[in-house]
Amino acid sequence: GYYGDATKYEGVCVTNGSQEALFVALMALINPGDEVLCPDPGFVAYPTMVRMAGGKPVFYKLPAKYKFQLSVEDFKRKLSGKTRAVIVNSPSNPAGSVLPPIDLACMAKLLTGSDIIVIADEIYQEIYFDRRPSSIKAFYPHTLHISGLSKSHAMTGWRLGWVYGDPEIIRHLIVLHQYATTCASAISQRAALAAFTDEGRAAAENLRAELRARRDFLVEQIDVQLAEFKPNRIIPDGAFYLMLDISSFGKSFEIAERLLDNKVITIPGAAFGEEAEGWLRLSFATDFDTIREGVRRIKQLR
Repeated sequence: GYYGDATKYEGVCVTNGSQEALFVALMALINPGDEVLCPDPGFVAYPTMVRMAGGKPVFYKLPAKYKFQLSVEDFKRKLSGKTRAVIVNSPSNPAGSVLPPIDLACMAKLLTGSDIIVIADEIYQEIYFDRRPSSIKAFYPHTLHISGLSKSHAMTGWRLGWVYGDPEIIRHLIVLHQYATTCASAISQRAALAAFTDEGRAAAENLRAELRARRDFLVEQIDVQLAEFKPNRIIPDGAFYLMLDISSFGKSFEIAERLLDNKVITIPGAAFGEEAEGWLRLSFATDFDTIREGVRRIKQLR
């Protein structure tokens, strides 16, 4: 099956959501002064968790000019003798970008021969619109795979995630997990079994189809309603976010606050890192009427 070694009890830790998995992984692996490479732009919790573990976040670029894909040259420059771990998030939050196999292979080649651990945050891996995303675990064995059911099966509040990898590392994570939360809810674990049935897999497939339709509708609304502004938008390959270039309107935090005053919730790109300044993250995990009205209100900025 897809999860491979996860069937071995000693190689997996079931957690209260993928975020706890990220936290215990960093707390177990990072010592004071260790560097952890984090994507820019990337999930806002990454650098905070690294600092809580005593480490130093070092940001590798996913530049907007590359459609928020990897800059291999920058990644290579950011590696050092202090690098202890690398966080890889594909499909990504905020851009929904999927790292292609060639980039994952390049990253793996640069890491081969080191003691660096890759922490693969693949919570969005089941939400894709073309080919199923590759995992860096297929290219680099020293990888901790982290995921859960919050996105693929819309079970956010159930808080059910997991991390699997080297059993020796997982053993330390389990100790932290047990002292922090004892265990993931038995109720959530029992409910989660449905996700791995034929019915659960069909539900995930239906969700992908629905999100693809909503993504395409959002792109259409941007292109039609905002045509006079000729907006740059990056069509995502996964997750349920789209990045919209609003640099001609102003700074991303300023624009997000103005939209909030008009009851439109967006996330300023700068919240995710310097590379996303001038962009807004839009979510299409809502109904078609709300998407249409949201774009109409963005148009009112001018």
